[in-house]
Amino acid sequence: MRIPLLSALAAFIAGVFLAILYGPGLQGGFFFDDEPSILYADGIRLESLTTESLREALASGRSGPSGRPVAQLSFALNHYFSGFDPFAFKATNLAIHAACGLLVFWLALRLLKAGSSGSAVAHVGAGLPAIAPRRKYPWGAVANIAGKPAPTGGSVRAAVVLAILWLLHPLQLTPVLHVVQRMTSLSAFFLLAALLLHIGARERGGRAGWAGLLLAWGVLWPLSCFSKETGVLFPLFALAWELIVRRSARGGLDRFARAFAVLCGLTLAAGILYSLSPAGQWLWAGYAYRDFTLVERLLTEGRVLWFYLSLILLPRLEAFGLYHDDIAVSTGLFVPWTTLPAWVGLAGLAWLAWRARAKAPLVAFGIAWFLIGHGLESTVLPLEIVHEHRNYLPLFGILLAGIAGQMRLLERSGPPRVLGLALASAALIYLPFVTALRAHQFGDEIRRTQIEAQHHRGSARAQYEAGRALAGHAEAVRPETPAYSFARAHYERAGELDPAFKYGLLGLVHLYCKAGQEVEQAWIGELARRLRDTPFGPGDITVMHALKNMSISGELCLKRGEVERLFQAAQANTTAATYTRADLHSWLADYLVLHERDLPAAQVELDRALALAPYNPGNLLKQAQLAILRGRLVDARGMLDRVEKLPLKRSEKEMLSGLRRCLANNQTGTACVVK
Repeated sequence: MRIPLLSALAAFIAGVFLAILYGPGLQGGFFFDDEPSILYADGIRLESLTTESLREALASGRSGPSGRPVAQLSFALNHYFSGFDPFAFKATNLAIHAACGLLVFWLALRLLKAGSSGSAVAHVGAGLPAIAPRRKYPWGAVANIAGKPAPTGGSVRAAVVLAILWLLHPLQLTPVLHVVQRMTSLSAFFLLAALLLHIGARERGGRAGWAGLLLAWGVLWPLSCFSKETGVLFPLFALAWELIVRRSARGGLDRFARAFAVLCGLTLAAGILYSLSPAGQWLWAGYAYRDFTLVERLLTEGRVLWFYLSLILLPRLEAFGLYHDDIAVSTGLFVPWTTLPAWVGLAGLAWLAWRARAKAPLVAFGIAWFLIGHGLESTVLPLEIVHEHRNYLPLFGILLAGIAGQMRLLERSGPPRVLGLALASAALIYLPFVTALRAHQFGDEIRRTQIEAQHHRGSARAQYEAGRALAGHAEAVRPETPAYSFARAHYERAGELDPAFKYGLLGLVHLYCKAGQEVEQAWIGELARRLRDTPFGPGDITVMHALKNMSISGELCLKRGEVERLFQAAQANTTAATYTRADLHSWLADYLVLHERDLPAAQVELDRALALAPYNPGNLLKQAQLAILRGRLVDARGMLDRVEKLPLKRSEKEMLSGLRRCLANNQTGTACVVK
């Protein structure tokens, strides 16, 4: 019982230390894409646990093809119990991270364990030996389901060290303190649990084995995929275990492994063919609004993976950041010159994994794990090029390979053993230290953004966020204050760094309006040009939404002609999707109704929006609202009857009810303006 008790004690101490380490960061607020995914998602505002409310929560997401319903439901439950308290959301993320750390420990233990007889294997964790008769262990039901054999002290200690390093590594900070990245950690939790069950089921065999496979593949895998699409990588992780670890332990592949490998190969081939077919072209549509091509993204990702490896092996505080748009895009094999060497190096890693699969299977498996973990988000899909949270699972592979090598050093005497102990001790001290510094940074909005802007002077987004945080300070309304001066400098720097970046110019306009200064027309002209002529990405949609809201509220001191000029420029952008242009016409209609009270002009814009998206419930409701305001009550009733047949979000249902009340009371004035 001694080893399990020590493991439980180590887990408890690690959990307490984890809470202390992240404590300062839990005080921070929401930021970046927390707002559209959480704060502005109707279904997240869960007020009751009725079936309809839960269904709305599941359907509230707009990320990925599925909307990531499992993660969205978890956000909604957070709101139900604590409202939009960022501390509660982040504390939940921390709990999920800790749970993932426990699964990482169990997985590492399975890979590093000794044989069932307790004798050492030729290579540390060389595979999973034959399973001894089933025994019960105090560390939980999942471990029992996984068919865990009696571990040795060395493998337990190594697994504990690996799990602690994984939990406390500074690269893991954003999945905890950036609330929306719960999608990443929740998907990882279900994937790790599924893999543990797959491994245990394969070792057990019989009915219990098939039950484990059914639970892993039929329940946990879908939960992982519906938390975030990275869950689709689970079959490749399982395949890597079958082809490397299990094959090394058993001396070959059984029928199940061979059939599984063929099935994975056929599925992968079918997926490639689908992506190249007309039906799969939606996968590449995102490149229309990116400032890089598919080839450029692939070329750049080679360098990015080495950047990730540098953050894993030698984390430097100044290298971390929420935004990495200061990393240059590779436009050729030698532009920059590191592009080709980076890909040659990755090919070398893949070759090393192949060569080591028999003699050092854990090293091979660790490298394969890292590469598979980046197989979705760091290859061909038109996503942003760099995000640190993409290493949440891949980090495990590098740590596993390193721990296996370190255990070999510890098996020797003299200098190799001293070196192994020194490396482990240094990592256990240095990594939490860097994580503590980052957590402290994330505990305050101004501190976080200022440090980020200092470390990433070439990042337009980091400069903008620093300016926005300062502009929100009470002193920023006076031009003579440091808050105003530094905010302006950050906004100007953001606009200069990226010729397609719009937020910096909008920030300058907002800052000047707050301070009661006259806005420079050159800024309006340049912002209009960028909205019309540069790729119109997801961030630009939020620019226009902010422009609408601030214009209606009066925060922006722009004249009607200037607001219309900016919206018309964005509407003319050929890279904007059809539904996006429909939203732009609808938002301009909102401004014309709520700020200018020009109903005929608003009707023109709304008609254009409906021509682009005729079945958009929100726009149909606005059309009915305009009809009521103009006294056309019969037309309005027909429009509302039509809307009632469509699937509606909570806010749309509330607007429908409000307009029905207006019709029932024959109201046609401003009382029927539902914002």
